[in-house]
Amino acid sequence: MTSVDGQRLLRGVFWARLGVAALLLPLGILLPTEMTPGINHGVLALALLTVATSSGGLLFGPPLARPRRIAWLIALLDVALVTGVVAATGGPRSIFTFLYVMLVTASCVTLSRTGGLTIAAAASVLYTGLVFGRTVFPLTSLFEAPQETTALEIVTMFANAGTFLVVAIVAGGLAERFQIQSRTLRDLRAIKDLVFESVGTGLIALDRSHTITTFNRAATTITGVPEAAAMGRPWHALFGDLVSLPAIEADLAAEPDAPSRHEAVLSRPGGSTVPVRLTFWTLRAGDEDEQLGVICACEDLTAVRVMEERLRQADRLATLGRMSANIAHEIRNPLASLTGAIEVLASSGTAGEVRERLAQIVLKESGRLNDILRDFLEYARPAPLVRARVNLVEPIDEVLVLLEHRAAAGTLKIAREFPPSLEWVADAQQFRQAVWNLCLNAVEAMPDGGELRVTAGVVGGRLEVRVADTGEGIARDDLGHVFEPFFSTKPDGSGLGLALVHRIMQEHGGEVHVESAPGAGSVFTLRFPAIRG
Repeated sequence: MTSVDGQRLLRGVFWARLGVAALLLPLGILLPTEMTPGINHGVLALALLTVATSSGGLLFGPPLARPRRIAWLIALLDVALVTGVVAATGGPRSIFTFLYVMLVTASCVTLSRTGGLTIAAAASVLYTGLVFGRTVFPLTSLFEAPQETTALEIVTMFANAGTFLVVAIVAGGLAERFQIQSRTLRDLRAIKDLVFESVGTGLIALDRSHTITTFNRAATTITGVPEAAAMGRPWHALFGDLVSLPAIEADLAAEPDAPSRHEAVLSRPGGSTVPVRLTFWTLRAGDEDEQLGVICACEDLTAVRVMEERLRQADRLATLGRMSANIAHEIRNPLASLTGAIEVLASSGTAGEVRERLAQIVLKESGRLNDILRDFLEYARPAPLVRARVNLVEPIDEVLVLLEHRAAAGTLKIAREFPPSLEWVADAQQFRQAVWNLCLNAVEAMPDGGELRVTAGVVGGRLEVRVADTGEGIARDDLGHVFEPFFSTKPDGSGLGLALVHRIMQEHGGEVHVESAPGAGSVFTLRFPAIRG
């Protein structure tokens, strides 16, 4: 018995002793003498006063230093007091013999099974001695007239003594089992509290009415909402429209074993915001199918976002390093052509036709240099995103109309598979640039004509734009390099078109995928993140 449990158990026993004393005092006075033959009110009052004094002193005194030792003393004292009460109210005929049973039961709880058996044995000895001392061997004949003994009283005496021992065995076993289960439950609760409160992920449990029933320390740190302010309140009152709980419950009902993950920006009470990832699971009662609610794991993504930004910067710097080497190579050829043409133009005796041809070469190579530098600057110094809710069908249709007029008549077939209106949050200008680059590459991959198929729609809460062609396709070895700057499979390509598409999708938080095989055409897919808020 630990000191905390010992203090609690003893206080309960002391209150029970006071209650019994308060009940027996008026009961002993009011009962008729036929029910309590030979009652001695003085002994009864003394016993009850002793119980009240000892219990009151222990209840209202300082905490007990050795609760187990006090429990033994109180149990032994109570054996003597109960014997005195039984002796003062008729001995073997006393109606208060049940107090022995209560005493043995209390001893099993406070002293374990061994202590209960010891107190039961002591009670049996004292009770048997009391009966024999007043009837069979009338040792009390000096104080009172000997009582007549009957066979029923002898049988009752042995039955009561046996009952005390049986109660001790049964109650002791139950008390030990209760103590073991209490310790196990206490240990499990301590482990649960340790893990639940120490984990760095915010854990929020909701019942079926979306009321918060559990809110750990990490959830308080992430949300800025104290536990006391969160417990018992509905989810909507604290988090508003951060996520749609009915939609989440529908997803969990469709796939019970799969969590529902969402990312959002959480507004804190002080006005600050924090990016979070919310993962929801169905909360069930053990192995049963009964749904108790949902549990949400809330993770702070601030450090992750900072790390992602640093990785993007490092990747951009590494890319710029490779681009610097590639751009030097790309510029060397036009510069060589320009240098040779200018040297010939500067020499005397150059014919007029030759001078005109050389001037055209200078203009062509100058334009090529300007295009390379423009694409390089556009990739290296992207304009900040201007996000707005726009109808993305309009820029897609503009690109397709331009390509129809650019291609030779009858060589290009364009298939449009998208609704008349498709609103999304994006930078319209950069979205148009990405679609233009993909569609232009698709048309250039079909020099003899073919089909360009553009599909747009919402799939799984995300916007998908697919650009498919029936052109030459891309070799398997080249698929991993198509989005690298200055990588091109075309003789006159700059290799920056698909790199710009990749960068635009990164800025939007989306992704671009390619599927292709030689002779089977190519399919480029743009996936934009779901709209939040």
